[in-house]
Amino acid sequence: MNKLRLFKATFIMLLIMGVSANSFAQKEEKKAKTEKNIKRPGIVGHAATDKFVDSSFDVYERNIKLTDKLSNAAGNVGEVKEIKNELESQTKEVKGLLGQSAHVMKEAKTITPKTNSMKAVKAINAATKALNTTKENFPIQLEQIKNQESN
Repeated sequence: MNKLRLFKATFIMLLIMGVSANSFAQKEEKKAKTEKNIKRPGIVGHAATDKFVDSSFDVYERNIKLTDKLSNAAGNVGEVKEIKNELESQTKEVKGLLGQSAHVMKEAKTITPKTNSMKAVKAINAATKALNTTKENFPIQLEQIKNQESN
């Protein structure tokens, strides 16, 4: 009788662990898919917000192009210095824009009507996410440059 209870308990525990692991894997897979592409939001109609969002996504999109260039090492051997300069420029832009984000967010929260304010806040959040993604790409890109220079 005790063996049967032990077997049932073990079976239930394994079943729970299997379901948990599967659900965790699906969440991670979904998260990875959604983080790859950050879409540029539409125009909000608030000058400061629109300028911030456009500038942020301009840098983000240039950084994606830079990543594509770096992934084609053979085709871009002569452009390493140019790529380094672009990366340095992007680093400064991202730092400046991230420094502005709190002020722009504060302004956006005062927009009336409230629905426009919520749209602006959502756009700023997307832009900040794009900036943070760009910032996270810098060390990887620098490593790729270093590897290309050593080859």
